[in-house]
Amino acid sequence: MYVREKFSQLRKLIKRESDEPSGRTEVLKTRNVIQVEEPIQVKTAEDPVQMEIEEDESDDDDEPETSKKDKGKLKAKETPSIEEIKKWDTGTLITFLQEQDLGLDNKYFDTFHLQEINGKIFLELTKKELQSCGFKLGPAKIIADLIKELKKRSFSSYYNLRDVLNKYGIEGSSIGNISQFSPEPYSIDDNDEELEYCIKDIKRKMSIMGTLLIDSNDTDRCEYIVTILHAAIYIVRRITGKNVTISSLKVIERENTDSVDYTIRETEELICITKGKQHKIATSFAQNLVQLESLYQTNKRKCKADVAGSGFDYLYGIVSTATDWYFLLYSTGRISCTSKRPYNIVFSETSLKKDSVDEQELRRNVKRVIEVIVGILIDRINIEKTPDSKKARIEKYFKKE
Repeated sequence: MYVREKFSQLRKLIKRESDEPSGRTEVLKTRNVIQVEEPIQVKTAEDPVQMEIEEDESDDDDEPETSKKDKGKLKAKETPSIEEIKKWDTGTLITFLQEQDLGLDNKYFDTFHLQEINGKIFLELTKKELQSCGFKLGPAKIIADLIKELKKRSFSSYYNLRDVLNKYGIEGSSIGNISQFSPEPYSIDDNDEELEYCIKDIKRKMSIMGTLLIDSNDTDRCEYIVTILHAAIYIVRRITGKNVTISSLKVIERENTDSVDYTIRETEELICITKGKQHKIATSFAQNLVQLESLYQTNKRKCKADVAGSGFDYLYGIVSTATDWYFLLYSTGRISCTSKRPYNIVFSETSLKKDSVDEQELRRNVKRVIEVIVGILIDRINIEKTPDSKKARIEKYFKKE
């Protein structure tokens, strides 16, 4: 009876309002439907659930990007580069630190002002130095950990070939996506004294360490890489009369990394060498390209523009696992390599047998790699004699595929 009376009232209201806009009619319909259903508690049962869900969604929207357990950790989207941080004044640095939700008292930020700590100094701070400035152990560790994470995240692309290639407009994450070039070797005599010494030293090492296998450790591989590099450098010195040297270089500090690389230089950096892991060639390529870009900028700061005033320059890179040798070319934001045509050397105990086929193959392949290294070194050294032709001479490599 109650329901019938309500529906009767509803029909009269609808008829009375039929000449009014449909929007209002809808409101009336909705309002009266709710009134009809109130006795059977249909709406009342759903309302609390709906409100609870809406409140949860609202909380999610206001939730900070880092959870409580991650409080104080660097937000990925706010990660600046190391070069950016080095340019910060004290005020900019403090603003950044305050945005990181580190939970530090303002007195510690005042210390940065008092000690005139800018971005460059900040990156070099240690926990001990922070404590000497008045930081307690806890806050000092928070800042020290943040500095470590800043460096780590800033160099994340150092190990990511896709990110590195994207900088040069190259899509993909394969070394095969890089344009190819063919380095010009410098022919040396089959009986060259440095080649003879190199082969003798390699065979001596193999007699002690055995065959170089795919799972051989990096130390063993490094022994052969350095032997070949030294032979090439001595030959270049003999030919050019230049004091070409090689030095070890740790590009960045990172936990659980023993990646020690090398640079070959004369008056400036000429070649960057990365000791690659057999199963991480792409990573080694990324490392080498980042190194080349860094060294290129170093050379640019050290040297004045060439006679033509263009400031054009280029560097070579080498990625080697000892058995596989890849050569790279870096110039003004362009890269090229020999990824599809690596130079191979097999370090097998079977090569120890004099005049054997394996010994001849070892000699031939070692000689081939040395000739390429000598060739690119002499090219890079001699180009300084004719700076005007730098760009014209190197363009030919980028045109080759």
